[in-house]
Amino acid sequence: MKYIKRASLILLIMTVITGIIYPLTITAFAQIFVPNKANGSIIEENDKMVGSKLIGQNFTDPKYFWSRPSETQDYPYNPLGSSGSNMSPTGEAFDKVLNERIKMYKKYDEKNTEKIPVDLVTASASGLDPDISVRGAKYQVDRVSKYSKVSKEKLLELIDKNTNSKLIGMFGEPTVNVLQLNLDLEKIK
Repeated sequence: MKYIKRASLILLIMTVITGIIYPLTITAFAQIFVPNKANGSIIEENDKMVGSKLIGQNFTDPKYFWSRPSETQDYPYNPLGSSGSNMSPTGEAFDKVLNERIKMYKKYDEKNTEKIPVDLVTASASGLDPDISVRGAKYQVDRVSKYSKVSKEKLLELIDKNTNSKLIGMFGEPTVNVLQLNLDLEKIK
């Protein structure tokens, strides 16, 4: 009985510490010091939520920059169904998916002879990636210019404006947030 009382007391104390005190402390800290990030990095335009900086969006209109493909369940960029496809890179199913994506790019940009950047035709591990490479954004400039009627020079300026540098200046590669890029594109049209 003595051990059961001790174990029950330890369980109660740890439940209060890890289940109540710790989460409330972390939540309060986040809300005070980084409220935007703590609340999902939501982007608002004209007092309306348009998306998150952290989750990709399903852009399919040729007058916009397209995000990295999503492999999430039920619908594209579903944060509740986040996962990769688990397709083998040497499998026929994977080749079929890649070829369909390549055809989509070629359909709207037939004259572009550059190789399509790999991030534009392959999904990220989470299927939610909001960013594309700078090369991926620049690859789309001809198509977006043609369909949006915005000059290539202006689009390149927007890409530069929305380019995020490497983490701490040395980790990863520069990326472009597609939602922010398309919102800025919409402002100049």
